[in-house]
Amino acid sequence: MFVIANFLRALAVTLRVFIYVEIVSILISVIFSWVMPYYYHPARRFFEVLSSLILNPIRRFLPPIGPVDISPMIAIFILLFLDGFLVETLFDLAVRLS
Repeated sequence: MFVIANFLRALAVTLRVFIYVEIVSILISVIFSWVMPYYYHPARRFFEVLSSLILNPIRRFLPPIGPVDISPMIAIFILLFLDGFLVETLFDLAVRLS
């Protein structure tokens, strides 16, 4: 059973790192959209592509409200929920199996 526990623990850590990277990329993308006037800057494009993994599905269901796009805020809430629920559940399951 320790093999399954180690697998679940590694999966939880990997998922947590992915969630944190996505949250940081969304925040940096939002900041770049406010302050960086040059749209085709390589750093901006990198963070736009990275954050679009989560933001594009949300933007399909949630149109912008006037000039305000609240999809980054909703994406961060969803990612924090997944971190608090799914990752912690995987950690608890791994502890119980070991």
